[in-house]
Amino acid sequence: MKKLSGWQKVGLFAGVGCFSIIAIAVVGFAIAVAYARSTLANLGDTTPKRVERSIALPGTTAEAPDPTVKPGTAMSGAETTSGGPMKLALELQEGTFVIKPGAAGSRVEVEGEFSEALYALTEQTDTVGGSTRTTVRFRSKAPAWARMLAGVGNGDDNRPRLTVSIPTGVPIDLSLNVSMGESRIDLGGLTLSELGLDLAMGNHEVDFKEPVAGGMERFRLNARMGNVSVENLGNARAKSIDTSGSMGNVTADLGGEWRQGSEAELSFTQSMGEVRLSVPSKVRLEADVRDSNGKHESRGADADQTTDPKAPLLRVRVSTSMGESRVTRY
Repeated sequence: MKKLSGWQKVGLFAGVGCFSIIAIAVVGFAIAVAYARSTLANLGDTTPKRVERSIALPGTTAEAPDPTVKPGTAMSGAETTSGGPMKLALELQEGTFVIKPGAAGSRVEVEGEFSEALYALTEQTDTVGGSTRTTVRFRSKAPAWARMLAGVGNGDDNRPRLTVSIPTGVPIDLSLNVSMGESRIDLGGLTLSELGLDLAMGNHEVDFKEPVAGGMERFRLNARMGNVSVENLGNARAKSIDTSGSMGNVTADLGGEWRQGSEAELSFTQSMGEVRLSVPSKVRLEADVRDSNGKHESRGADADQTTDPKAPLLRVRVSTSMGESRVTRY
């Protein structure tokens, strides 16, 4: 047998060493996956099951809807006894979520599939300063590392899926927080006084398919580490819209039924991402756009803009850092 040279020995030892490291890593990973699955199994049955929950909003009195009142109109199915809007907070993590308007009444309906051994759906009502707030939470009970490793090779079949229906006809201040998941949110037809959306770590679609009953004073959107799209923003009928985001993209369509003769202030601030706005020509637009280089660009009326002096007026401010912005008319 021919004697190996010095370089050949070095190459052989290096190859054996690399193979050993890879083998140890593979075996270690397999052990970690097995341990993670064992950890989850100790919590109980991890098979997703059908869950339905009806959550009453305190301070409301349910009544039969008035057939003469158009659905979505305030007080059509329930009325508050506290004299002000109900405060409802939804905190949803790690799943696929659908939020939509429900039947007129005084209850939030939650339905979907998830393992109650791994996830918890809870509700809590607090009264602070004479104001009642109901909080609905959905979050994991298992360690994050165990869920991540145990899910290797299982696809997306065990991912929690929830649909939350918010009653129409009840004046509500809504706070919605969705993180580490995906969501499709339709808030059209609800009676909202104020709205706060915090959407993080995932792809989220927000829509107002019908006008919000009564209109909102303020709509706040905070987006982080994900992509967010908003459709029919005019149907929100908010006097003030404040959007901020980082590490992601925000796309907004400012179409919808803005009130005739109304004025709205809209602010979009984005860091490390893009902002793309589509504005219908049937509204008047005053746009103040600043790019990541600090360049200022003011945009007044364009050739396609309506000349109706009573058309809705939108004052839009856009500021981006380490990203691009674009405002287009259609």
